[in-house]
Amino acid sequence: MLACTLFFTTETLAETIGIRFIVSEDLGRSIEQQKTTETMLKKYVMELNGYYRNSEVSLNAEIVQIVFSRIEAVEDLQILDDMAHERNGFTDMFQKANEFGADYTVAIAHKLLTQGKPGCGRGYAVNKTVAEISSTRRAFAVVNFVCGAHTLAHELGHLMGLNHGTLVDLCNPNQGHTTAIAPYANGYGEGNCDGKPQTGEFGDIMVGGHMREIMGNDKASLPMYSNPRIHDDRCGKNRTCGDPVIGDAARALNENAHSYASHEEPDVQTLNYGSAEFLECIVKKYKGRKISSLVELACPNSGIRNIAGIEKLTALRRIDLSGNRIEDVSALENLPHDNIEKIDLTGNPQVSCLSLSHLLTSYHEKLARPDSCRYEPPDSHH
Repeated sequence: MLACTLFFTTETLAETIGIRFIVSEDLGRSIEQQKTTETMLKKYVMELNGYYRNSEVSLNAEIVQIVFSRIEAVEDLQILDDMAHERNGFTDMFQKANEFGADYTVAIAHKLLTQGKPGCGRGYAVNKTVAEISSTRRAFAVVNFVCGAHTLAHELGHLMGLNHGTLVDLCNPNQGHTTAIAPYANGYGEGNCDGKPQTGEFGDIMVGGHMREIMGNDKASLPMYSNPRIHDDRCGKNRTCGDPVIGDAARALNENAHSYASHEEPDVQTLNYGSAEFLECIVKKYKGRKISSLVELACPNSGIRNIAGIEKLTALRRIDLSGNRIEDVSALENLPHDNIEKIDLTGNPQVSCLSLSHLLTSYHEKLARPDSCRYEPPDSHH
């Protein structure tokens, strides 16, 4: 497998879920094609986050890794079986999910068949209990690259306990389309299953491709999860985008948000850092450590110039960065101040004394400064 760049985004007041993409090598035959594929996957995740916001769901997705691999199967069920057994392009899949903090692993196929016909995606399961939605070994799916963000959102919805809903069950009865993590954790729509577009017919993300059976196409499948508190002109004659009893997927997602976001925690060496020297120290001394377990960081005399990324190590209490060539220490301001017991920056003569003065406001006597900044910088007005 060829590993590619990590991407991180931030979203306040939302639980962050990490997605690891395993992409068919047919979508990355050259560096240029890999970059194009990566750009599209970032776009899909950005759109996914838009769906969460549109649905008033407190989730935010980020890509934790993209790798290109030879995915041998083309049938969706076979790909999922290969993923479950970590074979044919998916070696060490669960170990890597653990290492990179991937809550969900998504295979991106160049070609995907469902029962011999072109398909868009399939989730491993509709997870129906908290134990199931909290398990990494039930948190994977396959998506056809050309089907985009809507399919990604739909299949993640299944992994999060959502199902298609009563409208799909009306069109395809006795197939379990309403069995979900809660009675209201379903898609919602209005229609009569005749395959002919009619005024007022619509379906949401979890109705998805089944809109073809209702309207003959899927153009009215709205980019949101069911939520009866949302009123929109596209949501039928009553302008209500859900039902509190049978179609409130947003409620289910918000109720279980923490479980979706706590499958895995990344190892410290998988994060982005500001310099190769800083990363080298992390890899050499702390590889395999979880963020929550790293309370002491000692990287003295390591030639480090840039410590960006240290702010992600939120469990740190004691930090030794003495004897380096650090210039900018602003990243330290973003650590939880109450946790810190000591920061040693002695022997860093290139540190900006002005930036150190900002740190002093937060850390006071906990901060050991280089000799060049023992005193406050002179007032520039005198």
